[in-house]
Amino acid sequence: MADGRSPPTLDETTGLRGFTMPADQHEPADQHEPTDQPATAAPGIDASTTTPGAADLGLLLAGLVGGAGLIHLVMVPEHAGGGSWIDPVGFAVVGWLQIAVAVALVLRRGGRPLAVAAAVLNAAALGVWVWARTVGLPFGAHAGIVEDVGLVDGVCAGLEAAAVVVAVVMAIEPRRLRVGVLVPSIAAVAVLGLATVAISSPATAEHSHGSESAAGGHDHSSAASDVAAHDAQMAKIDGGRCDRGFNPEAYWSEAAAIGIDTYAGGAMTMSPTDSDVTDVVGADDGRGSAGLDRLVAATSIADSGAEGDAARLVVVLSDATDEDYASWRAWMAQRNAATTTGGGHSHGSGSAAAPDDNGGHGGHAGPTPWKAMVDQEQCVALAEELKVARDTALSMPTAADATANGYVRVTGYVPGIAAHYMKFSIVDGTFKVDEPEMVLYDGDGPEARVVGLSYYLVQPGEAEPTQGFTGDNDHYHRHVGLCTGPGGVIGDSATTEEECAARGGRKANGSAGWMSHAWVVPGCESPWGLFSGASPLLDRALADASGANDGGCAASGVRARYDLRPGARPVSPGGDGERADGGG
Repeated sequence: MADGRSPPTLDETTGLRGFTMPADQHEPADQHEPTDQPATAAPGIDASTTTPGAADLGLLLAGLVGGAGLIHLVMVPEHAGGGSWIDPVGFAVVGWLQIAVAVALVLRRGGRPLAVAAAVLNAAALGVWVWARTVGLPFGAHAGIVEDVGLVDGVCAGLEAAAVVVAVVMAIEPRRLRVGVLVPSIAAVAVLGLATVAISSPATAEHSHGSESAAGGHDHSSAASDVAAHDAQMAKIDGGRCDRGFNPEAYWSEAAAIGIDTYAGGAMTMSPTDSDVTDVVGADDGRGSAGLDRLVAATSIADSGAEGDAARLVVVLSDATDEDYASWRAWMAQRNAATTTGGGHSHGSGSAAAPDDNGGHGGHAGPTPWKAMVDQEQCVALAEELKVARDTALSMPTAADATANGYVRVTGYVPGIAAHYMKFSIVDGTFKVDEPEMVLYDGDGPEARVVGLSYYLVQPGEAEPTQGFTGDNDHYHRHVGLCTGPGGVIGDSATTEEECAARGGRKANGSAGWMSHAWVVPGCESPWGLFSGASPLLDRALADASGANDGGCAASGVRARYDLRPGARPVSPGGDGERADGGG
């Protein structure tokens, strides 16, 4: 200019010429309108994928995801041992993935892709949880069971839902997101504290699935839930089973009345209840009767395991009125519920040894447990095997026919198990359907009519043979210590050495001889099961009419008490079920 002075400058900060604001008087940057330029990223963060605000919010997400992961890992042992590896492995995988995501968030690594991954992971875990609580998962140890919402899983689901929301917010990354570090950090600590309280509560133990294998249910400390889960388990089995026709209707009704497990072969409790213990009283409204007492006494005596005592129980039951018999079934149901898991014994569960080696007729009084068959091919195979066994029995309709085929009588007629004719030349350790070692008849004379078969295998040791019919329902028993003489068995296992010697016999060991009955003769189907140790149809009236009846146990005095029609068949695809379970 003319005065030689420099022209005024335009200060870039104030926009005023000739004035320059000192650096410490500049306006704070956050008072300006936002620009299109991204903010400077905090150390350790990829500025192209996240913002400092989103990274700060990641601390809260880390607490949410880490808390859910901690709960999943703690619950792994509670879901182990339930019969499926899917449950514990699934919990462990989800738990570790959530922990890994939480660690990455704390280290401020991964940015937007990590937020998206966290949203997907927790949304998937939450979806599975909702599925299990609404319709039931189709896989795992509790397939088909709608589970209750508990404290622990409810907290975990809540954390996962919150994690999905926070992760979505982080992924969107609004430019105005400013949260700072303090608030998310405090919230994350609070979330972890909530997770700790949840896994430390008594509800964690109540969530346990460890006791469900025996009951076949799902225990969430709720009796109503137990009943619903138990019913769902049985309904699922009923929907797929193809075996009801193998036993008569009487077996299924007897088993239901007495509380015998017909689903898991003795391993499932058949009567979960949410009623008070005072709702259950004894038979006959708790008053009982003289007739019931006779049956109870005979049952108690038969617990001795002596074959003679078991035979007397069959006789007493056959002489009882229908009313007293119904009361006895109710009494048996109470006894079974108090002393056993599935209302009976099972050779296939827990121990390989038969628990009733000297159990009279090879089993407790009443129906024997049955393990459901749901494989159509196995049902077809069993039906074909039973046809062979039935044809074999009917090929020797009288005791004279058995004798002509090389069988000799080894026992006289015993109520419950009939007279046994044995062919010693085929006795070995091999099971053959068309070569039964014994044939059973309704009397001692040559005109006695066939009522069933018995397979006899020789096998040393305490474990019963694994050979037999298809399925897992024909179990073996032993008669150890019978008194035998030249004419066969002349005393039961309770006979003493002295008594046996006085009769001209000797005590046989019999520990290597394993026997299994098969009631395959039409009309003589056992109301206590196809392979039951004894049949209540084989009473004294049947023996008294031996040789003078038309066979098929027609002369039994209690035949009218039982419905011997084949068991009702559930609908099965393709019609195979009708063939498989004995229909036609």
